[in-house]
Amino acid sequence: MTQTRETTEERRRQIVSAARKITAAKGMQVLTIREIAKEVGISEGDVYRHFPSKKDIIILLIEDIERTLLETVERAAAEKSGALESLGNVLKAHLSYVEQRRGISLIVISETVRLADKNLRRRMFEVINRYLNAIEELLARGVKSGQIRADIDPGTAALTFFALVHATVTLWALSNSSYSLAKKNKLLWESYMAGLAVRPPDGKTQETGRNLKNAHSNHRSLVSVVEG
Repeated sequence: MTQTRETTEERRRQIVSAARKITAAKGMQVLTIREIAKEVGISEGDVYRHFPSKKDIIILLIEDIERTLLETVERAAAEKSGALESLGNVLKAHLSYVEQRRGISLIVISETVRLADKNLRRRMFEVINRYLNAIEELLARGVKSGQIRADIDPGTAALTFFALVHATVTLWALSNSSYSLAKKNKLLWESYMAGLAVRPPDGKTQETGRNLKNAHSNHRSLVSVVEG
């Protein structure tokens, strides 16, 4: 019984892993039971034994994204550091995850929006809302501790954080992953933090201004790469 259960769970992991690989390489429109079966090396019937439909596989992909994103925030929030440092760690970990998974989260989110399935859209909406709420809690903690300006609305700042990540990953994907997201982390974080922090330490204001100019310059260079 135990061996059978382990075999079943392992096969489900293989199927989901194959679905993730196909989606990252070719897009969700190419994700079919036949393609998954071919990637795993099993029959289409074997896939159907574990997942009644393609929709069930997509739901697991969404749940995998949810688990990873929320675990990232929870780990950062549990660290004995300030809210800003924790948020910076979330950004770093999020970009690292996206790069390692070849942008799978962006693809699944975008494809779910495109699909006409209301249940899948609702499930993705719930995932993003949970992520935004977790980021909002970190920001509210920063306001309470005095690290973040009191006039900052945590909900709006959380949405801006998500938009920053999403836009960065979109341009990275459009450039065919031609550069490392990890190398963008520092400038992205400094640009975002500049609008949140309470009176940056002496000597940092000009530095932040220079970094913002550098970020804008890098953005224009990246757009040129994508358009070219």
